[in-house]
Amino acid sequence: MAEKGDDDTKIKLALLFGGASQEYAVSLCSAAAVLRALDREKYEIHTIGIDRAGHWLLTEAGADAIENDSWQGRSFPCFLSPDRGMPGLWLFRPGEAVRRILPDVLLPVLHGQYGEDGRIQGLFALSGIPYVGCGTEASAVGMNKAICKLLARAAGIPVVPWVSLSDDTLRDTAQARRLIEGSLRYPIFIKPCRAGSSVGAARVDRAADLPQALAEAARIDDCVLAESYLTAREIEVAVLETESGLEISRPGEITPPKGDFYSYEAKYGNTGATLTVPAALSPWEERRVRDYAGRMFALLGCRGGVRVDFFLTRGTQQLYFNEINTLPGFTPISMFPRLLTEGRTMGELLDTLIAGARP
Repeated sequence: MAEKGDDDTKIKLALLFGGASQEYAVSLCSAAAVLRALDREKYEIHTIGIDRAGHWLLTEAGADAIENDSWQGRSFPCFLSPDRGMPGLWLFRPGEAVRRILPDVLLPVLHGQYGEDGRIQGLFALSGIPYVGCGTEASAVGMNKAICKLLARAAGIPVVPWVSLSDDTLRDTAQARRLIEGSLRYPIFIKPCRAGSSVGAARVDRAADLPQALAEAARIDDCVLAESYLTAREIEVAVLETESGLEISRPGEITPPKGDFYSYEAKYGNTGATLTVPAALSPWEERRVRDYAGRMFALLGCRGGVRVDFFLTRGTQQLYFNEINTLPGFTPISMFPRLLTEGRTMGELLDTLIAGARP
């Protein structure tokens, strides 16, 4: 039987976090911030944690317990049915009959593999329940940096020179080195093709360090990207669907500590990265960044809200598309909410995203 909410006037919201991903901890931090910002007068919230092993659990934990990863204590197994004849979240509480919650909206606060790569979006689409964010195709393409670069380049948007390496090539380090050095010069960046938050990314300054960097990236993904290193500023733009049309934020800039690249540690290790909003750009540079961001949103068929990242080289002022994040973070240092909360609260931003949910 379906489980009734406490107040049928509220929107029944299922918030999902965690996941079997390298970015599990980032998801917990984002989910805690989202829970604190959601208006309890508007939403009846059902919180679904997915642990590192991939188990789905309905949890009664609050934001603090989620943030410090102690949320599993008061939790019950559950799953989301893909069967539209028996839709919803099915709960298995000890000593009780199987029960069902039918959410009005699914709100994924998931990062990395299994969360923003189209897989869970496919499950959402099968369920027929409206969900927040990009669909299956846009999520999958956005997560794949090599395909995204090919599409951007075909659309006339400049991209950093790169080489992609498949699983077969990665097993032959000498062949991988020949392919990379045939197209790029040191220093270069090595990164997993389908990962976020700079997980597994490394700067390589000499050939001797290449095998270790390739092995680390290949541990996360069987497709690896090698990119030219640029002396550049890191510029980010948020794009949001609203009732009145597409809103493209003013650009922001991230300055990593000590001139390093924006590594996972720099993002989440409290190492002193600086976020500047708005970025100090000329009117022409800002127009071009915002134009490219809107074009990438349309090119991938995105919906909801995304963050689009660019490099702006120092000296030559060349702008390059870097990547798109189709399920951006909501941590205290995440750029997406920072760019969009000028004139609105975090809760109002979430209201806009939830209002735009569709199956």
